[in-house]
Amino acid sequence: MQQLFDDIVRVFVATCRATGLSYPELNILVYCLLTPLSWLLVLALRRPRLGGPLVLGAALLVGALTMARRRFAPLSRWFYDYNIRVLELAGRYTGLGYVKVSLLVGVVVPAVALLLLLLVPRRAVLPLAAAFAVLLLLYFVVGWFAL
Repeated sequence: MQQLFDDIVRVFVATCRATGLSYPELNILVYCLLTPLSWLLVLALRRPRLGGPLVLGAALLVGALTMARRRFAPLSRWFYDYNIRVLELAGRYTGLGYVKVSLLVGVVVPAVALLLLLLVPRRAVLPLAAAFAVLLLLYFVVGWFAL
């Protein structure tokens, strides 16, 4: 597990060098923006009538973040530090440790969520995507109160 974690960190560091993003910026973009956007993409593909509004909303969100990059850098640092504290707390509380909890929350859960969105019946995709969005928000809220 440590090797996988270290490999992900190396990919992130290389991506930061190539893009000029800081590590916290990239981390927040991947885990808090791209992961939910991947769920929206699957939702748009599986429920085509929703595709236009979902793609437009995603494009507006990405555009807003791009235009607000100067403000995003300090916010991403704060949010990154907050997430690290939540993951460390969860690692201690569960006995799994920071690395295992990070891989579980950052890799396994998003991958299973994406797989479920691809496999469930079409009528269940929208409620499931909404549930994942609520769970993601709950993760942040519960973390806030736990700290």
